[in-house]
Amino acid sequence: MSLITSSNESDSQNPSQEAQTGDEPDAELSSSEKQEQIREEQAVSAALLKDKVESHSYGRISLAILATLGVVHALYFARAIFIPIALAIVLFFLLAPLVRFLTRVFPIPESLSAAIVVLSLTFTIGLASYFLAAPVSDWLSSAPATFRKAEQKLRFIIDPVDKIDQASTQVSEIAAGKEKDDVVKVSIQQPPVTSYLLSSTVNFLAGVTITVVLVYLLLAMGHRTLNSVVELMPTLENKRGLVTMIRNVEHGISRYLMTITAINIGLGIIIATAMWLLGLPDPILLGIMAATLNFIPFIGAFIGAGVTFLIGIVYLDTPAEALLGPLLYIVINTLEGNVFTPMILGHSMKLNPALVFICIIFWGWAWGVGGILLAVPLIGMVKISCDHFKSLQPVARILSG
Repeated sequence: MSLITSSNESDSQNPSQEAQTGDEPDAELSSSEKQEQIREEQAVSAALLKDKVESHSYGRISLAILATLGVVHALYFARAIFIPIALAIVLFFLLAPLVRFLTRVFPIPESLSAAIVVLSLTFTIGLASYFLAAPVSDWLSSAPATFRKAEQKLRFIIDPVDKIDQASTQVSEIAAGKEKDDVVKVSIQQPPVTSYLLSSTVNFLAGVTITVVLVYLLLAMGHRTLNSVVELMPTLENKRGLVTMIRNVEHGISRYLMTITAINIGLGIIIATAMWLLGLPDPILLGIMAATLNFIPFIGAFIGAGVTFLIGIVYLDTPAEALLGPLLYIVINTLEGNVFTPMILGHSMKLNPALVFICIIFWGWAWGVGGILLAVPLIGMVKISCDHFKSLQPVARILSG
């Protein structure tokens, strides 16, 4: 009996063991399926996270584009305000060393020295404008007669161009056919010249007032503003570092602006002397024009050469003599731009010509003539400021070319 019961017990145990061994693959299969399911969920969540990051980056790019368009829109439509502000900032960096010099030499407050500098500059510009008003008005009054004389002397060039223009007009008329009698022609009436001149004069005087007042406030309150900013720094070392950095930026910008202004004045004197030796009228005005146009790289030289040629073709006897004036103008500008200015400023102040040209086009579109004249000083100030910040030094390298 004992043998029979033991064999039965062993037989009853074997099926349970077989059942256990049979369930082990099912358990292993379920765990692998769970792992695969977890991996799929992780992949889906990673894809969703990637899509969210990409959509967020696209949203930031879209916001940046919209913000840029908004800034460009504001610069264009508020140019009557921004041009005097930009000019005042340029004049502040140009005149700040002179104000500090007067404050150190004479025991006078900074506000008084700023008033002396601003009033002296305003008086000098007003006096020069008074003495130059008569020659400029003569130029403007004699401009139609000058153009007629130039047209007569350049008839050998104008006649072929007129023939081509007439031929193209005839071809366009033949292609378009004759106009119908019932076609109503619409003409847009422009505002009177007097109202345009009046509005331009009012805008000019408002801009001059804003510039003068803002320059004085920047020169008189610049030191106090710097002290207020320095007081926010936590440690003495941070305060010294901030003051040193701001002074270095101000010194670099002031040196750059004073140097290019002095170079342009010297260029104007040389060109005025050359035009006087050639026998052209009003060489002082030609020199002032050359000094002003030299703030516009590339384009200013060709504009000045064209004006010189137009005056030379009227007042000189032969076309060869008329060509000598613009040729000298271009040669002097080329020597100044490629030899003397790099030698004086150094390669550290070199600007990328392509970016300079793009900035001239942009600021000329946004602010007109004022933007064209301020483009190079503004991009130079931006480059000098970026040179003194480690995070912005790549921008300075791009501007340097």
